[in-house]
Amino acid sequence: MVARSIIAALALGAAALATPALAQDAEGQARVQELANRWTAAYNSVDVPALAELYADDAELYIHREGRFIGQAAIGDYWAADMDRANPITVLNVTDSVVDNEMMLVHGNYQVLDRNTGVPLGGGRFAHIWVMEEDGWVLDRDVWVDLQW
Repeated sequence: MVARSIIAALALGAAALATPALAQDAEGQARVQELANRWTAAYNSVDVPALAELYADDAELYIHREGRFIGQAAIGDYWAADMDRANPITVLNVTDSVVDNEMMLVHGNYQVLDRNTGVPLGGGRFAHIWVMEEDGWVLDRDVWVDLQW
């Protein structure tokens, strides 16, 4: 657990220094986009079990001004409550990533929209740290910072 926290901190630091040219090749870009699409599809279809399954068993979710949630169940509960607030949809715009065979750091901007009208409800920045486990890529750390509320 401590090792994962150290790896996460190092990855965030590396991303801050990374230039887009260092981010990845076309194959890496496709993997990053596919993971962002999986998260967005699960959230926007209000599929809490599918969304929770994207997270590692001991994943951590940090929501600006709301707190920290640890583990699939707590993260699923948070997102279920979030979806009930205004029935929103979320759009992710990946702006940078660092990719290797065992870990991906993805960050960018997000916007929350009213599902019925498309009116913006808020937005900000996000950072995802995906790690490769036996069954494939899982979200290990997930950070959301509100900038437009």
